[in-house]
Amino acid sequence: MTLETELKYFVSDFAPILERMERLGLSCTHWYFEENLVLDTGDGRLRSRDELLRIRKGQGGKITLKLPVDGADSSCKQRQEFESGVDNPDEIRIILSHLGFRPCLRYEKFRRICSLGETMICLDILPFGSFVELEGPQESFHGTAIELGLDSHEKTALNYHELNQEYRREQGLSPALDFVFEENQKKDLARKLNVKL
Repeated sequence: MTLETELKYFVSDFAPILERMERLGLSCTHWYFEENLVLDTGDGRLRSRDELLRIRKGQGGKITLKLPVDGADSSCKQRQEFESGVDNPDEIRIILSHLGFRPCLRYEKFRRICSLGETMICLDILPFGSFVELEGPQESFHGTAIELGLDSHEKTALNYHELNQEYRREQGLSPALDFVFEENQKKDLARKLNVKL
């Protein structure tokens, strides 16, 4: 179990951030594509307890359970996180389905990961926007944000599901839980980022 602490920043352009990362000599992964499947019981037991069960494909498979933290700081997102790699995410989904867990939300993103000290920096492209996600010790976030030139007015402790709902309301779109790329958009981004789908 780890304590996951993260903060997101909305960004309109990664170029100046990538330039700063290069000047800092940060090592980064290549861009890759992620598919995420959130599962719950038919009666929404996990969601009602603010818990999340997720299977992820991309850079290897992972299964993750996130639990709330009593007295968590509201200025960032904090969760207890239990995570393990899995060789076959599709088989795990079948096993969990047999145990009563059904898909309730699907989302996709393109991601690139870098690190600065103890802080993991994720560059994320989602169907509704681009974000820099900082994960690590909370006390490192302010300094990391300054190093990367991130705008403090664009930070949020919301998760991507909440940000998607907010985006849909602002755009006058009907509510939808899933946030996945249109096929052409996904292929274009994959080509631009040199990602094999």
